[in-house]
Amino acid sequence: MVETVKKEEKYDLDQRIYGLLQDEPFFAALSRQLNKIANPNISTAGIFFNKELAMYELNYNPKFLAGEVEGLPLKKVAGEKWVLMHELYHASFGHCTGRTLPDVSRKHANISMDLAINSLPNMRHEAPDWVLMPGRGPHKDIIHFEQASEWYAERIKRNDEDKADEPGEGGEGGEGGEGQAEGQPDGQFDDHSDFGSGDGEDIEKQIADKRLSDAVAQAARESEVGDGDGNAPKGWGSVSNKCRKAIKKFANSQKAKLDPKKVLGSFIKCSVAADKKTSVTKRNRRLPGLKFGRRVEHRANIAISIDQSGSVSDQMLAKVFDWLGEFAKFASFTVVPFDHDVFDEKVYVWKKGEKRKKERVLHGGTCFTAPTRYVNKRKFDGHIIVTDMMAGKPIRSNCQRMWITDECGARCAYFKPTGERVLVL
Repeated sequence: MVETVKKEEKYDLDQRIYGLLQDEPFFAALSRQLNKIANPNISTAGIFFNKELAMYELNYNPKFLAGEVEGLPLKKVAGEKWVLMHELYHASFGHCTGRTLPDVSRKHANISMDLAINSLPNMRHEAPDWVLMPGRGPHKDIIHFEQASEWYAERIKRNDEDKADEPGEGGEGGEGGEGQAEGQPDGQFDDHSDFGSGDGEDIEKQIADKRLSDAVAQAARESEVGDGDGNAPKGWGSVSNKCRKAIKKFANSQKAKLDPKKVLGSFIKCSVAADKKTSVTKRNRRLPGLKFGRRVEHRANIAISIDQSGSVSDQMLAKVFDWLGEFAKFASFTVVPFDHDVFDEKVYVWKKGEKRKKERVLHGGTCFTAPTRYVNKRKFDGHIIVTDMMAGKPIRSNCQRMWITDECGARCAYFKPTGERVLVL
């Protein structure tokens, strides 16, 4: 059993999560693929979309999980585990990737999702008294458990319409009452504010959705067939067969390919740094004196390491060079040709506005550590490696790193980059 946390100690979820989820292998596998951020600015916990990193993260208030928030008591271990599973269920069912319910307000959709999760067999018995639950508080008229969020949304909508016609009734969704957390609207303890809108226009949002579905699919594979490294499957834990089908349905729903060109553009945009300089200008006659401000010059200091080994196809190199030619309209790149090593005399700067044709200047074997070490020694904001992925895992990159390969390279990759984007042409 996990030891309780003393109040004077700093709550660290990363240190506790193994013990909390040791009997829930599916959720343990999924949690390993999500960043967990201690965030005292939120009252409880929630899955948040990080636009800059194009990914979803689990944010939590350390005091809340430690059971120190007034009005929101949590049992040690059991309460912490329940909250984690609640949030990971949201991720597993695709609630935070912009899935919307037809003809239902976002507020009621969120309530419906909570009811669907909290009423599951492995959730309702350990649920705190102050969370949403069918059969109590404002939802005492809804007595069915283990229904889909769509079913609960329809029932809430129907109850609202019925109550709106009754004198003195304001309809469903008022605050307060049994089964609701004080200060939390409608008893929703977790933060749904950064669940997606579902408009699908933002490429960062699309990337984050695809990353999350891939993480869910990977956790499901580990539970059923193992991790691919010879380790036996650990099972699903307390996740029911019905939930397993819903989880796998979401994981399969995001298999549509992203536009590679937009993904590359997003990475370059995220790598743009800013040079700020203080500037002084004279005001006009009506506003005498000097005006102080800041002049911001944006630049993209990006290294493009291009694998020169013979196994990298000319077609892939040609396509990447064409795209870089378009992006060079607003950014400069440092092109780093490499094989088993990087030769400084072959490195050049692709200046903004220039057009260049693909070229192959080396022909040796491949080593990804060589270009990574080269980039780590210099001040770059982003590192893109164009390769067939046929070499061993490199050292850690000091800046954000992205891989560009073709379908053959993705299938035959010698290793799988963890926490880094892989763009498949």
